[in-house]
Amino acid sequence: MNLLIIVIELLLAIVLFFMMNILKENKLNRIDTIVIPNISMIILACIFPKLKDYMILLLFFYLVLDFIYVFIITKQGLFKNEKVYYVNIFLSLIFGLCVYHFFLLKVEYAFIDIDVFKNFIWILIILYFYQKFNLKSIKLDKFENENMDKTYQEFVVVCYAKLKNKYGYLIKTDPVIENILYSFMIYETHEKSSKYLLKLKDKFKNKKNTYSILNVESDNKISDEEAIVLIKEKLESKYKKIKKDKDLIEEKLIKEKYKQSKDIKEIKNILNIIKDFNKGV
Repeated sequence: MNLLIIVIELLLAIVLFFMMNILKENKLNRIDTIVIPNISMIILACIFPKLKDYMILLLFFYLVLDFIYVFIITKQGLFKNEKVYYVNIFLSLIFGLCVYHFFLLKVEYAFIDIDVFKNFIWILIILYFYQKFNLKSIKLDKFENENMDKTYQEFVVVCYAKLKNKYGYLIKTDPVIENILYSFMIYETHEKSSKYLLKLKDKFKNKKNTYSILNVESDNKISDEEAIVLIKEKLESKYKKIKKDKDLIEEKLIKEKYKQSKDIKEIKNILNIIKDFNKGV
């Protein structure tokens, strides 16, 4: 193995990493995140037969890039179920090693011959129609959508608990402002983790400098703590002026930072989850 092969495998892993993050916009399930990188390894072995015997590097580099992205760049690790994340890595590696040792290293060419491919196409067609018209499959899609809502609620609660433990000493103020501040941080955390690459693109186009967990625009770099104090003081100032208008307090406070209806709607959703959680405590 020479340096060129390592570099090529790393570049392919970067492409795979970007592709997976784009696909995650569609909320991939656990099986998808384990299987798709391994399928990619087989497909790339077909496209680049000279790299077939080194294709396990692709999976290794991809998992390292994903780990760096989750725990260092976006800090998603703070709000993830780490046990599930590490189990997924382990399963992906085991699956990848099986594919590599029992398939890629055993064949001269990874691509299937035309007769096998012809049968494979018909199997796909049959599976497609079965999936399309199977009532159980329709019910399963509905169950998955409901499960996504439940998973999101769990994400908000876990995120809220961890943020409260980490920054609670800074956010001692009126409960209304506290809940809104936590909602801001949870929203930005979710946006950063699920749409980080799109955010980078927007930042490049608009050339805006944003910092901290609250994604505050600033000419100078500011820490999470500084941003929290800054937004808290801004909300407290606004709260004093609108305190009597009880019906619209939350919306007006949210609009101090967010103007888009989509953002406001999502933050209200997070705020309701936090309030429901606090009622049950």
